[in-house]
Parts: sequence; structure tokens; C-alpha cells
Amino acid sequence: MSVQVAAARPAGKSAGAAAVGVIVTLTIFVVTFIAFLVAPVIALIVAFLAYTAMRSRGSRPAPRPAATSEAAHAEAAPTTTSYGFGSGAR
Repeated sequence: MSVQVAAARPAGKSAGAAAVGVIVTLTIFVVTFIAFLVAPVIALIVAFLAYTAMRSRGSRPAPRPAATSEAAHAEAAPTTTSYGFGSGAR
């Protein structure tokens, strides 16, 4: 009488293949984790640069008119143009 003994489970991965699988899995985890940490910082930097660019465009001073002498300015009638918010408050 002969007894045949089969392996309890089929042969799995070799030690090298298992090590490569662990390294690939850890690499994917680290890259994903760092991406989630870095993405908000990059978004804040881009938003700050956009804010700085928009602020610098809006705060450019208007060109100043040619300077006149005080005497000529005092004799001239005040000519002010009323427009914009609060123009009726004068």
C-alpha cells in the first residue's frame, strides 16, 4: 500500500518576489502619502502667487497730473467731478 502526501498548499512566491512586492507596495504608499501632504502646500503657494499678481495689478497708482503752482491753484475755481460711491454726500 502506498500513501500519497500532497502539499498542504500550493507553492507560493519565492522570497525575492515577495521582497519586490513589499518594496513596490511601500513605494506606492510613500508616493501617495507624500502627494497628499505636498498638494495643499502647492495649492497654497499657487493661490498666494495669484493673489499677489492680482493685488499688484489693482494697486497701481493713477498717473499724477502735472504740478501747478500754489498761486495758480488757489485762484482757480475748484473743479471736482462727483462720481462713484458716496458722490452725493457732499
